Amino acid sequence: MCGRFFIDEEDGELLAAMIEEAARRQQAIMGESTIAKGEVFPSAMVAALAMGRDGKIGAFPFQWGFHRADHKGLIINTRSETALEKLTFRTSMLERRCLIPCSWYFEWETRDGQENMLDGISSLQIQRENLSRGRPRNIQKIKYAIRPKRKGLMYLAAIYRYEETQKLPVLSILTREATEEIAFIHDRMPVIFTENTGAEWLNRAADPRAVLNDCEKEMVYTTHP
Repeated sequence: MCGRFFIDEEDGELLAAMIEEAARRQQAIMGESTIAKGEVFPSAMVAALAMGRDGKIGAFPFQWGFHRADHKGLIINTRSETALEKLTFRTSMLERRCLIPCSWYFEWETRDGQENMLDGISSLQIQRENLSRGRPRNIQKIKYAIRPKRKGLMYLAAIYRYEETQKLPVLSILTREATEEIAFIHDRMPVIFTENTGAEWLNRAADPRAVLNDCEKEMVYTTHP
């Protein structure tokens, strides 16, 4: 999944220019700019590339998260494999696609403190045994910064829509099955493009299913404080 990502202000002039462009557009509409930088959380205002009404690609402000129909929480991630099959996401997949430029994303690995194998008993079995005896679980959360092996800015594939209660469009980040090298951290990951492979994602005439096959498939990671 993708619950947080990071925008490093030192990551080049291109990223800074896209954020500035989106900020100007938000300022014109809302009288202020709240485009997020650094570690970005759900519900934040983010800069994303999309095709404008004039057919040109530009950076626009979006709020991260579709609002649920029952108004209980946000849909911050959408499964790419089934998005076209669901009414909530189908129109956005076909007509409203965007890309979030960023430096890396974060994911957490959940470990049990007693992860070693003891007499053939797995850590999951140990957890169950501890819980049955009223012992607290010794859970560890390890934070990783993850990005494509290929250097340069990364672009998170997303879809957007307009909601009656919001002045600006809202987006949801697409996810896919995690690649082999990071599957131990989490079984899902965002769909990621580079500058070269991402342009077609913004082409409304392109089949989104075909474009998704060109996403980045080699990832690198480091632990993060």
